Amino acid sequence: MAQILKWLILSHRYLGLALGLLFVVWFASGIGMIYARGMPSLTEELRLERLEPLDLESVRMMPMEAAERAGLGDSLVSVTLLMVMDRPAYRLDGGSAATVFADTGELMPELGPVRAREVAGRFMDVAPERVRYERLLTRADQWTVAEQRQLPLHKLSIDDERGTQLYVSPEAGEVTLLTTRASRALAWISAIPHWLYFTPLRVRQTLWTNTILFTAGLGCVLAILGITLGILQFRFSRPFRWSRIRSYIPYTGWMRWHHITGLAFGVLALTWVFSGLLSMEPLGWASG
Repeated sequence: MAQILKWLILSHRYLGLALGLLFVVWFASGIGMIYARGMPSLTEELRLERLEPLDLESVRMMPMEAAERAGLGDSLVSVTLLMVMDRPAYRLDGGSAATVFADTGELMPELGPVRAREVAGRFMDVAPERVRYERLLTRADQWTVAEQRQLPLHKLSIDDERGTQLYVSPEAGEVTLLTTRASRALAWISAIPHWLYFTPLRVRQTLWTNTILFTAGLGCVLAILGITLGILQFRFSRPFRWSRIRSYIPYTGWMRWHHITGLAFGVLALTWVFSGLLSMEPLGWASG
């Protein structure tokens, strides 16, 4: 029994040294998540607010005609009528996406840097000279790690107090992501450390998933070891008396507080890490 207890203590100690800082980061960044809600994004409310009013008088064709022009007649799933660069257009989805101008029936070509600047300036309602073109992203940066399916994207900066950056889709001709200096800073103390959304790791989906599963699994083991040790290390005497509970703890100083708080919050830590592990759906357990 003494040998087993020794190995439990050593395992808990060294796992704690290895994962302690990560646990602190997870907890602290979780508090930040209350305010950040996740990575910077373009909210649906803001997207709708910035949409241009529809010019229905300029529409010259029906949706099915536009679908035929785009070669999506039989596979059309959804149609959205909206304004793109001051012109009414059908956004068509039928396995592949296409945008057809509703006034002439021509397919919208992919936007280049000049047109992307126009879209960004119109979205932000600023003069063109206040829009700076950065580059065409073909690989995800820190803010598009969750938007990789939409790449490539034009990245542009706005000359304003908020340090606004926009990402414009060449294919859709619209802004797909908006970040500000504040939202980026908040992400660095919340979503990025909490989800381990560091670009070199996150762009490698399998590696990122396995890293989360592995560390969360070890975290569960660490918490279980701590709870087990906390119970085993109690030195009960008979008859048990609540008035003597303090004498049952075999430690003093910081170790005493570690024992008490570990037992008090160990179950909370275990359920928290275990629920995080399940949120990754290991082995596809919730895929059905």
